[in-house]
Amino acid sequence: MKPGTIRVNGRHSPMAWLLYLTKLTIEIDGTPQTGSWGERTISVAPGRHEVKVYFKYITKERCCEAWAKVDVVDGQSVAMEYRSPMMMTSAGRLTVHG
Repeated sequence: MKPGTIRVNGRHSPMAWLLYLTKLTIEIDGTPQTGSWGERTISVAPGRHEVKVYFKYITKERCCEAWAKVDVVDGQSVAMEYRSPMMMTSAGRLTVHG
């Protein structure tokens, strides 16, 4: 079996300028990977995966969390987009692009 990839494009409004100082966390099947906003690619084994995306903001560890389940087949790349909300008390939006 060939590994697949999950590509997540993490975006926020330029008006939310404080988010430029934060790191985005992409958690796949309970394993977090913290890094920059923008396009990130993560290798995964074929199968169903639970993807969670969030960031630390002031005192909140998992701010604006969003999640989705995706199926990845041999060698497939699944594209997703995370959008942070304007209000830091709301959930983010994670969509799968077909």
